[in-house]
Amino acid sequence: MPAVVFENPRKTLNVLPGTNLRKAALKSGVALYKPFFRVFHLNLDIGPIQFPCGCDIVEIEGKGTNARSEEEEKIVSGRFFTKRKVAPNLRLACQVNVTGDITVRTHPKLEVDAVETKRQRGFLAVVFIFLLLMALIVAVIGLDLVQKI
Repeated sequence: MPAVVFENPRKTLNVLPGTNLRKAALKSGVALYKPFFRVFHLNLDIGPIQFPCGCDIVEIEGKGTNARSEEEEKIVSGRFFTKRKVAPNLRLACQVNVTGDITVRTHPKLEVDAVETKRQRGFLAVVFIFLLLMALIVAVIGLDLVQKI
């Protein structure tokens, strides 16, 4: 049976091969989430609407896991306002299936990628300005239709 060693709470678990890391950690009382995200994390998968949780990032040492998907890498790198540098051993606990012995470090230090963050925020600013202008044009057209201008 594969052994999962958690460094932060100093706990060792023996799990069956193919066990989900997040489920095993939560069952054994290991805190994967920071205090804010313990209350406000969202893992939504309803048909075409998919919004996977991105707050259970862990650092894994060892080869006893499944491969990281491209979608998981995008989530680990950050979604909206802040982009992070992604090390190959950073994973989402909810996406990891344990197949061998691993060592897990919860709440790893995440490094911000300043260039990508600046580019992302610039893109979001342009989108926001475009949507604001479209709303203004629709409002002017609506007021013109009711002859208020």
